[in-house]
Order: sequence, then structure tokens, then C-alpha cells
Amino acid sequence: MIYLDNAATTKPKQDVLDTFIKVNQSLYFNPNSPHQAGLQAEQLLQQSKRQIKDLFNLDNTFDIIYTSGATESNNIALKGIAYKKKNFANEIITSLLEHPSVLEVVRSLEDEGFIVKYVDVTDEGRIDLNHLQTLMSDNVGLVTCMHVNNIMGQIQPIADIAEIVHQYPKAHLHVDAVQAIGKTPLIFEGVDTLSLSGHKFNGLKGQGILFVRNIHQLEPIVHGGGQEFGVRSGTVNLPMDIAIVKAMKSAVNHTQDLNSRLSEFNNELRQYLVAFRGVEVNSPKGAAAHILNVGLAGVKGEVLVNAFSKNDIMLSTTSACSSKKASLNEVLLAMGIPTKQIEGSIRISMDSYTTEADIETFKEKFKLVYEEVKELLV
Repeated sequence: MIYLDNAATTKPKQDVLDTFIKVNQSLYFNPNSPHQAGLQAEQLLQQSKRQIKDLFNLDNTFDIIYTSGATESNNIALKGIAYKKKNFANEIITSLLEHPSVLEVVRSLEDEGFIVKYVDVTDEGRIDLNHLQTLMSDNVGLVTCMHVNNIMGQIQPIADIAEIVHQYPKAHLHVDAVQAIGKTPLIFEGVDTLSLSGHKFNGLKGQGILFVRNIHQLEPIVHGGGQEFGVRSGTVNLPMDIAIVKAMKSAVNHTQDLNSRLSEFNNELRQYLVAFRGVEVNSPKGAAAHILNVGLAGVKGEVLVNAFSKNDIMLSTTSACSSKKASLNEVLLAMGIPTKQIEGSIRISMDSYTTEADIETFKEKFKLVYEEVKELLV
């Protein structure tokens, strides 16, 4: 089997699994317990957070909250900020490029009375900075933007966005960096909250992190025992939290090498695929190397996924969180891609386990699938 659906989830590294098991076996104590074993667990918890700060040279500029994944991190950040600012800055700015764990939260807040504005997207799939500038005002309390798009791979100009947003003191910038870590350097300057999910960088499912610049800006949306600054109550999952640091160190320390290798694979696939009549590369040039979105107008993406699956190639149409929905993908629509090309789009996504042999096998299998569907192409 050739696995090319890494934007959906990645294979956990063995040392991450080993760490999770080891902490479960030897340090299963509750960090909130006052006895010696509990204090030992609490010390390990705080040490893990210091290691993360050291990894990104953050000093004490951010607090770190462990969560169950980016969906929870995004909910905590977006709702927590919105509720805190609702009486004096109740406008939210986002775009249709965002992951469902952001868009659906924003839509829920809109139902509660918040004003949501959508910034325009360029043909290359980047935030229109000029339009963003026109949307900003003293009424904006929250702007949310993903760093790397999970469908197309385009990289957003986070530093430029932050510069615009922080011309307005009430505005908070949240960044969903799930697809960025390990693939491109994370940007913290000018960012107020940032979310990550462990299973996207060879960690485990159920692992997440939320970086918060000012913890007092967050209104808790989950109430309980007051763990994690009172923002994310519930018994701390120490084995998960220690294991995600192991995955994070590996991802960050190997970012440059992985980006270089996957860029070669990406370029190789682009050159190969465009030689086929009716095949269009949807991902813009300059997008993140690990994601390549391709359109075959006239064929349904689900048909293509099934055809590749029968040939032992695992890939997807869109986000795994929305792939079973019948509607057209909002990201591709926002970029102005033709409907039939969207309907026939597939996503190839790679990671550290992807090899040159995998790419060669994919090319061979692509030729077989293409022969099956070429008469349908328009």
C-alpha cells in the first residue's frame, strides 16, 4: 500500500508511541494530586511546556494549553476570544479557506449574534490583504486564518496579516497552523493564539496544543476543576502531552530537510501529471510541498479515489473532515476553479515516510487509472 493521505493523518513514529506507553506505565499519576507522585507528574508537565517554548524560542511570551486536538484548540480560542470581546468588539473576520473546525465555529458564533465578514481570496488562494484592510475596524475583535491550507497547500502571509490586524488594538489574531508544523517554519510574531494537532506530524490522535499570548483574553468555554489555567478543565492527559513534545521536536528539527525532499517529489509529480490531457494541477506554485491538489474535469473525485484505492494507492478528495459531504469544496470555489474541475479533484499529500519508490509507484498506477477514465475527461 502507498499512503498519500498524510494531510488527513500521519503514521505515528515509534518513539512517540514508546513515550506514550512508558509514561502511562510509570507516571500515570494525576498532576493535580498533592502527594509526591502527583507533584512529580506536575513537574514533568511543566518541564514539557518549557521544552516547547525552548524549541520555538518563545521565552515567556506564550502560555501553552494541552488539548485533544486542533478542533478543540480552535473552539477554545475562537469562542473564548469572541465571548470575551462580545460587548465591545463583536465582529469576526475569516475566509472560506478555513478548515471546518474554524468555519463551523464562526458560523455558530454568527447564529449567536456575532457579525462575521469573509475576506476575499486571490486566484492563487491567498488572503487578499487589500480587502482585509478595508474590513478592519475598531469593531473587529477576532481575525482567524490558517497558515497552510489543508486542501491546496497554499501558504498564507501570516506576518503581513498580523501587521494589518494589529493596527487595531482590540483585534486578536488566531492562526490554525495544523498543516504548517514540520513542513514550513511556524510564525509566532504578531500571532495571539495558534493551534496544532499531533496526528498531523507523526504524533497520536487525541493530541493538541493551543499557544496563547495573553491567557486573560480567553473566556473559558469548558468549566470544571480549573486545570490548564482554568481554560481547559479536566484531568490532564500527561502521557499524551509528553508524547506530543517528542513528535514536535522531531518535526521541527527536520523541517528544512523534509521540505527539501518533498519539494523534489512535488515538482516531479507536477511535471509528470500535466503531460496528461485533461489533468490540471489546482495547487498554486509556491504552495507547501507536501500537498498537491489535482483536477480531472469530467470524472468525480470519489470515483478516482476508489480507482486508486483498488490499485493500493490511498489518497483523498478533500479534507477528511468534509470528504463525505456532497457540496463542492469551499476552498476551490473561493479560488474560482471551474465546477467540473472541483468535482474531479483529488489531493495527494506526503510526509516523512514518503519515499521516491512511493512516487514512482504512484506514477505507474496513475497511468492505469487515467486509461480507465480518459474518455470521460472534458
